[in-house]
Amino acid sequence: VLFQASPGFVGVALRGALRSSVALQATATAETMGKVADIIAEQLGVAKEKVTRVATLSELGADSLDIVESVMALEEGFDVELPDEETIALKSVGDVMDLIQSKL
Repeated sequence: VLFQASPGFVGVALRGALRSSVALQATATAETMGKVADIIAEQLGVAKEKVTRVATLSELGADSLDIVESVMALEEGFDVELPDEETIALKSVGDVMDLIQSKL
């Protein structure tokens, strides 16, 4: 499971273990943020304006399958790999944006 459908991106048990690695990632550029927002908005059928750095996929109405499909769409859209061990600590769309930026 890449992300759990919870108030955050991941369950509480694993959140603290990788938090420091998330903090060390690059800050997403405007171009990356826009593309991530486009992909997530399309995947979830929500307005792009709702896909903000502080939003979670769960808050945007995603269930666990939507989250998996969104990650796959992001991997394809950016031609990057987002392994479970890196995505498990993500809490917000901004964390996803920053992780992707660090892989570009």
